[in-house]
Amino acid sequence: MEKTLIAPTITQEESQRRRRAVEEARAANFRQGYLHDAVLEEANERFIQGLISLDDLRKEMRQAIQNNR
Repeated sequence: MEKTLIAPTITQEESQRRRRAVEEARAANFRQGYLHDAVLEEANERFIQGLISLDDLRKEMRQAIQNNR
């Protein structure tokens, strides 16, 4: 199955703001014992690039967490 890439609809400044927010959240999670999860990190990167919305990111994270229970 081929993936179709969608051009981001956000500015470079917005992408940088999103990256800082993700990095701050990641740091807080690491302090609380978070272990790396490739699925969630991939979703974070798509959010930073503007390929998914914050709501989409939240949905994917909730699903990943539920699947790991």
